[in-house]
This record gives sequence, C-alpha cells and structure tokens, in this order.
Amino acid sequence: MGIPQINEELKISDYLYDPSRDIYASIRTIHPKVAEQILQAKASNRAISRSTVNMYTKYMTDGCWILNGQPIIFSDNVLIDGQHRLSACVKSRIPLEALVVEIGDRRAFRTLDQGKRRSGADVLGIDGYTNTSVLYSALCILEKIARDGELGYNQTGGSAKVTIPNHEIDSIVTKYPGIEESTKLARTFVKGLKTRVGPIAVLHYLLRQTELEYAPFGDKDASSFADQFMDTLATGMGLQKGDPILYFRNALIKRISEKEKTAPHYIIRGGILTWNNWIRNKKVTKFVLKADPRIPSVLKPL
Repeated sequence: MGIPQINEELKISDYLYDPSRDIYASIRTIHPKVAEQILQAKASNRAISRSTVNMYTKYMTDGCWILNGQPIIFSDNVLIDGQHRLSACVKSRIPLEALVVEIGDRRAFRTLDQGKRRSGADVLGIDGYTNTSVLYSALCILEKIARDGELGYNQTGGSAKVTIPNHEIDSIVTKYPGIEESTKLARTFVKGLKTRVGPIAVLHYLLRQTELEYAPFGDKDASSFADQFMDTLATGMGLQKGDPILYFRNALIKRISEKEKTAPHYIIRGGILTWNNWIRNKKVTKFVLKADPRIPSVLKPL
C-alpha cells in the first residue's frame, strides 16, 4: 500500500481551514508596520535574541530570505511563534512573505521548537554529501582562512572558524572542489595521530591544491605528494633525523599525550610550514610554531 497522494486531494485555494482541528492557514505578505503591531500585542514568551534578529535582518536585506514553509503562528489573534522573523521584518523595513497559521489551542506553544535545529551538516547530507560533520567543519575553517587570511592562534571551537548560514552552504561547498575527498582521507590520517579530523582535512586540501597539475583528484595512477606527506605524518613510517615531518609529528603527539587542546591553527599553520621545508628537502632540528595567526602560502612541488 503506497503513501496517499495528498496533493491530489487538495483544491486550489488561498487558505486552508480545518474546523475539526481549529486550524486556519494561509500565505500572506506581512509589511513592517503590521509586523510592529503584531509584536506589540504578542504573547509573553522567550526573550528576543538580538544576534538572531540581526542575522535574519542581514538575510532579508541581502535578498536571501525566501518563503520556506516555516509558519508564523497565532492563537486567539496573539503571536506565539515568529517574533524573531517579524522583528527582522521591522528592522530591515522589508515585507515578509510567510505561511501564517492560526490555531485554537494556546497550549500548542509549549510544544514549539522542541526538535533539533537543522545544522549545516544536515543540509550537506540532504544534498548527498558524506562525512558531513567533518565536511562542514572543514568548510567553516576554509572560509575563515579565505576571508581573514588567518586563524586565531591557539583558538578552538567557534572562534577558530566562521559559521556558514544554511542558505549559503550550497554555494560555499562548490568553491572548494576536492574537499570531500580530503575529508574522506582525513579519517584515515587521524587514526595514527588521534587528533581533530576537520583541520587535518583542511591541511590535506590546501596541500593538495598546490599539486593538481601533478596529480589531479581522482587520478589513481598519479603520485600525490600531499597524500605521501599526510600518510607519513600519520604513520611515522620511514622518518629519519632531520626530516621536518618527524619533529612536527612528535610535537603533535606530545600535545595529544598531555591532553592539550590542539587548535586548527596549530595543525594547519604547523603543517604548511612543515610541508614547505619537506618539499624543499630542508633539514631541521626541531619544530617551532610562533604565535602568528597568518596562514602561510603553500609552496608547490619542484
């Protein structure tokens, strides 16, 4: 027995009304002055998040806000859900097109927003990508580097990256062809290092971008210096005194063994500096990472 084709049962209408459930729904354009009046009469509920209002305002001002099916909900003509969107409508002075729902039971407010917010990783999964948590983390770090040219020294968590809004993810991921392959390989690299996967994926991606003319992504017969570098860093196989990978690897292992948080800056900047020495066959006696947030250029293979 298949799923009923409910779209065949609906007739074209400007609204939907179900008297048995006491629910009325329609699509309306709410103008800023009307939004302001609604907010003045709203029910007393959660406090306004100014950061959320500012974020929505920017989306509306930038023309990124579209009708998405998320409703503005009223009960007894009093707003019970939608205050952030309406506040952004007022602040941006841009009319808001939205699904408006009127329900008869005020207790419905208690059940709103109990589910998990759709994350950037969720959006990537819907688009068919894999390793989405690592992929989203890597994209946020890459965008931080692209926009600022640096990563916060020794910073972890949200301060070490930018947050990509869900509506921008599709365009952002296309800016970094090959990043999904790097996220897949990163999981194998961290097995030997037991460190963070996202920064390792970014390091591999940045190194790999420098050698595409030597070994394009997907070319199984081509030798990849980046793959070799990362595999040696992860396993330690064949390392000898003077090899820059040896000292960077030892520094990472020491931090991990002492349970120090390893910031993306440490992995990515340290990895690039080590690569630049390694690709030029430069011998070193130790690994030193200065408190410089700038991400250096990656040297190409000779």
